[in-house]
Amino acid sequence: MIRVPIVLERDSHKKKNPSPTVSTTIIDFETGEMVCQNCGIVLQDNISFDGRDDNTFPKSTYTSQVSNRSTLRFHDMGLATIIDKSNHDSKGRPIEYKMKQDMRRMRLWDTRSPAKNMFGKNLRTALSEMEKLKEKLSLSDGLIERAAYIYRKAAKAQLTRGRSVRGILGACVYISCREMDTPRTIIEISKNLQESRRSIAKNYRMLFQNLGLTVSVQDPIKCIIRIANNLEIPENTKREAIHIFDTLKEKKLTAGKKPDAVAATVIYIASVKTGVNLSQQKISKVSGISAVTIRNRCQDYIKYVELF
Repeated sequence: MIRVPIVLERDSHKKKNPSPTVSTTIIDFETGEMVCQNCGIVLQDNISFDGRDDNTFPKSTYTSQVSNRSTLRFHDMGLATIIDKSNHDSKGRPIEYKMKQDMRRMRLWDTRSPAKNMFGKNLRTALSEMEKLKEKLSLSDGLIERAAYIYRKAAKAQLTRGRSVRGILGACVYISCREMDTPRTIIEISKNLQESRRSIAKNYRMLFQNLGLTVSVQDPIKCIIRIANNLEIPENTKREAIHIFDTLKEKKLTAGKKPDAVAATVIYIASVKTGVNLSQQKISKVSGISAVTIRNRCQDYIKYVELF
């Protein structure tokens, strides 16, 4: 997470800069320094930062980052209770002997309550796997929140019974990616989730039909940027690929075609036009589109593009 430097008004440092009466200091969390905005002198360095401190950020802007709020990403919505194993009260004094048995029973039921039925156990397993997938695919918290909402909705409608937990989970994440316009494919989700692509696609169609969802068509330009970044091609080749796509879009040649296939094809054509040594096999390996598909699309598009 990138933390924005905080600007503070404070009394002037008279020894180093005696002229102004009030100076503006900037706290930079990247370097851990406090800098005077007027003269550029480092007033303090090696500042330690604790993200849980409520006084670090201005309350009007960053209250959502430091407060504990309920969320759908956890099976208990982030409202779980924790009973300590030590038999002491809040002031550190030992509790009475008669209360120890009651505390033991409360502690026992507290551990059993989060997953007291099959619905709770299923939800606990699925949402924990969703958090792992979030780290692997670098997904945002809002996207995972939406995926957790879809999974809860499917579980409430009893659509998860008799089906693979990871299959339903992968379908929910893919639907959320499509709704929030995040370029992630079923192949990427299946590889990181260790679930077959066929299972995720089948559950995706099932959820799409039963929950009445509406998803937008994936933008091929974002697919071009994602594949180009993974291939580490030059910037001029990337811009040329976007320019070729705009030309093909004006001629209505990309309608009804798979966005990843169109993106892989225009990247290959752009690499030929800009003189970048890039094979179809390498593009196929990165994009997940077969070389045969890239060749067929290339034959359809090459006559509309000037290579030289």
